[in-house]
Amino acid sequence: MSAPSGTGAFLAERMKGSLRPNVEVREIDERDDAATARIGFTWPSTDPQQTWTYESQAQLAKSDGQWRVRWEDSILHPGLEEGQGLALATLPGERAQILDQNGVALVSDQQVHLPGINKEGLTDDQAAASARKLAAVLDIDPKGYQEKVAAYGPQAFVDALTLRRSDFLELDAAALKTIDGYMVLTDTMPLSLQRGFAGAVLGAVRHPTAEDVESKGEEIKDVEWIGAGGLQEAFDEKLRAAPSLRVTIRELDGSAPPVSTGPLWEQKAPAKSPLKTTLDVALQKAAEEIIKDTASPSAIVAVRPSTGDILAVASGPDGNSYPTATVGQYAPGSTFKIATSLALLRHGASPESTVQCSESITVDGQTFKNAGTYLPDHLGDISLREAIAQSCNTALIDKHDSVSQSDLASAGEALGIGADWDLGIPAYSGNIPRDDAGTEHAASMIGQGRIQTSPLGMAVFAASVVRGRAVCPQLVPEEKPARELPTNLTDQEATQLRDLMRAVVTEGHLDLLNNHPGGEVLGKTGTAEFGQPDPDRGGFPRTHSWVIVAQGDLAFSVFVEDGDYGSVTGAPLAKKFLDAAYEAGSHVPAP
Repeated sequence: MSAPSGTGAFLAERMKGSLRPNVEVREIDERDDAATARIGFTWPSTDPQQTWTYESQAQLAKSDGQWRVRWEDSILHPGLEEGQGLALATLPGERAQILDQNGVALVSDQQVHLPGINKEGLTDDQAAASARKLAAVLDIDPKGYQEKVAAYGPQAFVDALTLRRSDFLELDAAALKTIDGYMVLTDTMPLSLQRGFAGAVLGAVRHPTAEDVESKGEEIKDVEWIGAGGLQEAFDEKLRAAPSLRVTIRELDGSAPPVSTGPLWEQKAPAKSPLKTTLDVALQKAAEEIIKDTASPSAIVAVRPSTGDILAVASGPDGNSYPTATVGQYAPGSTFKIATSLALLRHGASPESTVQCSESITVDGQTFKNAGTYLPDHLGDISLREAIAQSCNTALIDKHDSVSQSDLASAGEALGIGADWDLGIPAYSGNIPRDDAGTEHAASMIGQGRIQTSPLGMAVFAASVVRGRAVCPQLVPEEKPARELPTNLTDQEATQLRDLMRAVVTEGHLDLLNNHPGGEVLGKTGTAEFGQPDPDRGGFPRTHSWVIVAQGDLAFSVFVEDGDYGSVTGAPLAKKFLDAAYEAGSHVPAP
């Protein structure tokens, strides 16, 4: 063969791929005007246990007093015949799994199908017609898909949708057969247990784009999937599959190598350790099933008081993929009366203290009333316990002069509202303004005004009452463990708050949870008005529906953005979830 310009040129011509070995001459056996050189090759590897090393030989001849290499393709590797080189292939690895607290895979590689149109042999009109027909079968935007098909080349396959196998099998197979150019490809990709399962929490995956490589760096150039939203994106580097490497023999003229030729070397990417979450599959499925038909954004969030473990975090389907459960910002309504009660306890009250429940009360010209369903039997001088059980607004607003806004904020903070959390994904714990006065302060006494929190925040709120100190939630404890939050809640205060929440079940609006087989239940209903008066509601504003519940070492919140009273909309949902938790064996004694 003709002599190349140098070693680099020789190797470059015979190696397809970016990987290059370290080459060293280890020994030369010289005999007169001929010599044999032993050459060592060491290929770089991220795993010392998988380093590829071997030796080859090069023949040298002396000409005009200088040693010159007799170039042969076997110098690169002793297994090469003349006219052959090496090809490096990058093989995608398997993205790490996301597990629930019991080791059940929440995300794993699953088979998917990509139905589409193969444009080869179709005219533009035929391709357009086929695109419209396929869009109708798949129930996707026909104009958008037709434009996508038109934009691709004349021999291209244009996928329309990525479907789980179960969804693909539900398609109208007979209709698909009538579509010219219809084709379906099969692939695998990381997917959650079932469609929509914990979607806002887990996130999804997608193929990296050129923009991703530019922004994230060359390390994702050969990566098949990167995270998009939720835990998949937050912990993408941990979950991201490292590609494996494979070196094979190739023919320099581009023809196919011998069929019998297998890989010369493979570097298997080390298996990634899974990301373990605190979620409980049974509870998450139950929560999603219970709110799947709600007609407005909704949520159910469950927390383990003893640890802060988030067991379920479900956002209803009407939230347009918005994570209502974790970042929704809403007035908590009467569920916040537990914090107001704490503020009153700190001013010397007790559950037996007498409060005045009137039909209405006016503060700075604004009149506040009880709910339209409030029974007159519970008006007048009643105990604080009865006021909480029956959810009397006026009794608590009547105390606005003796409990400051700062007192309310401190009480709410003692139960976790406004705390600093780091779950790995965005989450909102809430906010209680400290400087509100007048009617804003009066409204704050019943969880309205400018007080806001999330469904997760109220689940933590209930958990904090059970534990007797502010609970810090955690979702991925090995990566983002819960920390101890500062709290000044005393044992006596926590006991009194549990007494008040118990009365809501035994004497008040959550009586459907009394005598539950899982044991003693604590709770509180809540309704928060929002927006302007609605003629369709008799001139009353629309309302958020809330319920918080605790049983043993389980606390949860139920929220419906546009609902009726908490006892009407939220309570039946809470009963279903509590029953599901009992059936799943998730009930354990309180800490």
